[in-house]
Amino acid sequence: MSELRTLAIRVLPRPGESIDSWLEALARRSWTSLSALLDALGLPEVPARERTCRLVTSLSEGALRRLERQVTLPARRLDDAVLPAEIFGRRAPGWRFCPQCLRDSEGRWPTLWWLPWAFACTKHHGLLHRVCPSCGREPRHFLPRAVHLHQRAHCMRRTGRRNVCGADLTSAPQLNLGHGHPIVQTQTEINSVTLHPFTSADAVFVEVDRLLSALADSLRPSDLSAMSTACRSAWESVFTDATDSQSSLGSWRFHERRVRILTPEFLQREYTEGGKSLDAISREVGLPVAHVIRHTKNLGFTIYRGPRPITFNDDWLREQYVTQKRTGADIAQEIGTHSEVVRRRLEHLGIPRRPSGRSTPVLITKLDTSLPSDIRAAAEGTLHGWRRLRRFQISIFFPTLTTSASYLRLLPSTLTLQLDQLECAVGATLFHRSVRHAPQSPTRRGARLLRDLDRDDVQKLMHAALGSKMERIPDRDSINSGIATSDGDRAALTNLNARQHGGRLHIPPPMLPLLRHLFTRGNEESYLAQIHATTGMPVTTIFKQLKRLEEAGWLTGRRESPAERPSGGRGRTYYSLTPLAQCLQPSLTQPAETA
Repeated sequence: MSELRTLAIRVLPRPGESIDSWLEALARRSWTSLSALLDALGLPEVPARERTCRLVTSLSEGALRRLERQVTLPARRLDDAVLPAEIFGRRAPGWRFCPQCLRDSEGRWPTLWWLPWAFACTKHHGLLHRVCPSCGREPRHFLPRAVHLHQRAHCMRRTGRRNVCGADLTSAPQLNLGHGHPIVQTQTEINSVTLHPFTSADAVFVEVDRLLSALADSLRPSDLSAMSTACRSAWESVFTDATDSQSSLGSWRFHERRVRILTPEFLQREYTEGGKSLDAISREVGLPVAHVIRHTKNLGFTIYRGPRPITFNDDWLREQYVTQKRTGADIAQEIGTHSEVVRRRLEHLGIPRRPSGRSTPVLITKLDTSLPSDIRAAAEGTLHGWRRLRRFQISIFFPTLTTSASYLRLLPSTLTLQLDQLECAVGATLFHRSVRHAPQSPTRRGARLLRDLDRDDVQKLMHAALGSKMERIPDRDSINSGIATSDGDRAALTNLNARQHGGRLHIPPPMLPLLRHLFTRGNEESYLAQIHATTGMPVTTIFKQLKRLEEAGWLTGRRESPAERPSGGRGRTYYSLTPLAQCLQPSLTQPAETA
């Protein structure tokens, strides 16, 4: 067997330097790739394409001693260059860095930067970066290859088969916190925790958890608000990574907390006797619900996947449902269970269920006989009687059912159906429907019902039945808007004929500016662009109104002849009042709504 080979060129590791950093410096000094150096040193535990953390956490004690002899280092010299794999668990460690430290050390990285609870640089009083500022990824995730071909302290993250990112890590912005910041002070205390490859992870976790918990409790809102956005984001991400339940430290912290908090006495008091769900308990104590369920099950408690079993007082249930006529949902809400549980219990007791909705308070309430008979007929024993009465009371304020339905935000067909049902319940016609140019109006029976609805005792009952769903009586602006809508630009025009001459004619208000313009010009012809320039009305509105006036016999129109438009192009349409319409001119000087 050949003797152990030693290297001709040697580079001493710096105090606290990570083994991957030292081997990279050795490869640079030997002008070779890191993979070639690992092969020469005989490290089969670390393939050339493996992650960098394998060098830091997976080297055996025999491999460390062999390395020390090959480079003639003192025994145990490399113990500070590696870390125990137990502190990382199943999650691969992430590397962080301080740009100024990299610049000062010429690209040499300390072991502390691999630790999951390394978040600040105690020398420069700033937070550590976790990703390359150029590619946005961890710069030392994989083993670098041809390190001798690239500059120190540059990102060696591969971006292709032969290319690397190559960004200068020392150019990253410094995440300054300032002297005496609590985060920096805590990091100083954490760095003093003894750590070597054979340290018990639990012993380290106890001390680190104590320091991190004290830091989290001592941080004030002013400490975080004084930090820049980049610093606050970096701190939150690092602290979340270190204490996450998937990390080794986070899993240990959750295990210790649930053993300390979720004692048998606590679960007996809160879960069994108090009736709290495990989900609610997990939110209160700040533990994942899966951990709480597993721990509760291991302690021998029964796990309820749904609602807790309810112990019923059968006599009480019979009294409430049969005699008091309460609904199953109402009873279930009082005893803290689901209505389906109450239904099954009623079936078990042989109690027949009432038809759906027959136990609703509105349906079973008997009205006082002193109330008007029409109101009792409409509201007593019906589910929505009070709502129909209220909507009838509101509808009469408007000229048509369409405008009242618009105010109530209903479809006209829906409102019509409800008012038909109201008339059916009362047994009489309550209002005359609107016809052309005649608004809807109450009948004698309907007027009496409206007077009864204004009574204070009736309004009080209506408020109690409808509550917050009771619609408001329309104000004057809403009523005027409804009247304008019913007489708006879609209203029908009265056709002119000789018999109607001198009578009262319906003219929608939006048409008045157009008619005034036409009557002012008398026998002269007008065209669309001219009317638009004079009245300021929209062109589309003018065109529609002209067509309606023409159809009703108020206007005559003619197309412009080619002789009148020698330049060519689309000819105008000229409009003039008919002789019968001109007779209305004196009336248009009167109020706007009629002529």
